Amino acid sequence: MSGNKWEVAWSLQENQVAAVICDDDGMLVACGSHVVSYDSRGNVRWRSNLPFKVYRLEVDDSNVGLLCGQGFHLLRIADGIPIHEGRATAGGFQDLIPRPGGGWVISDRVGHLHLFDVAGIGIRRLNTGDNRRLVGWLDREHLLLHYQDGRIMCLRLVQQDFSRYIDEKNWSWTSRLSNGQMLLQATDGEVWMGQPHPFGWDALDRVEMVGTEPISSVRSGDGWWVADIDGKLLRIPPLADESEKSVEMKGGEFIAGNGIDIMVTATQSGLIRWWESAELSSKRRAIIQRLVTEERQRLDWEFRKNMFQEARRAEDDGILSKAIELYQALGRSGDVHRMLQRQSRGD
Repeated sequence: MSGNKWEVAWSLQENQVAAVICDDDGMLVACGSHVVSYDSRGNVRWRSNLPFKVYRLEVDDSNVGLLCGQGFHLLRIADGIPIHEGRATAGGFQDLIPRPGGGWVISDRVGHLHLFDVAGIGIRRLNTGDNRRLVGWLDREHLLLHYQDGRIMCLRLVQQDFSRYIDEKNWSWTSRLSNGQMLLQATDGEVWMGQPHPFGWDALDRVEMVGTEPISSVRSGDGWWVADIDGKLLRIPPLADESEKSVEMKGGEFIAGNGIDIMVTATQSGLIRWWESAELSSKRRAIIQRLVTEERQRLDWEFRKNMFQEARRAEDDGILSKAIELYQALGRSGDVHRMLQRQSRGD
């Protein structure tokens, strides 16, 4: 899958966008105080209204977790119906992430982590200090945090919680953890790819590329893609062959994907694009062509059926010349011969 082979399958305009994520067969968009669910063709499946502006979205197997105002809410992913009336905290929440095996972890703005069960019921609260974002899970017990001072912390959530920094390096930005890997930007602007474990790194490699300022990222079948501060889409690692590089791809401030062959980008002003890999775009075109061919065949069959019925009516009414003409158009030589015999007999 080459990085220059992504195509925009469709796009749409929403109101101002604050978050976008992909689900199994479509995407969810936060725009103002609404969450909108779209299918893979851009059709609205449902739209849910919240009491305040929504600024974070995440999904687990069956629900949508979201942050709006000072609260945390859960919606059913199938129809957008709220699971409960919501949970709130003084000062509001900052980031959320589903927990492997069920449940949610949410960070607030004053240095706490809040643990919820799969139904959004609070379990307990931890005082961890300020962090910038929830990076991701190494397993159900080990959660990585991008701490306020720039270091990566590993928090072990067991009966006796334990935390430690995996190294002493300061990072200005990190991606979410995806399949055990993550992107990081150092304070000097260099971008790195890392594979962390609870006590350090299995791999940590600097990416050779032109400097960029990533603001969001997603991992796909052909590597990492980042949306930079200028709204451009860049692949990491960059394409090895300079001749393969495509024209500049514009996306926006937000990027999401299914991890394989779909990406969604959005601008804050609401322009949403659905990107598909070359393989998926080819499959979509083949499906459309097959449907067009089948519809043409159906219409042709309907036309021929109506023509045959008209020929039979002409035959029954004794209008043999018309019946012959219609049978000839249908290629029914036997019926044409039969009509000519009737004409010759003067029937």
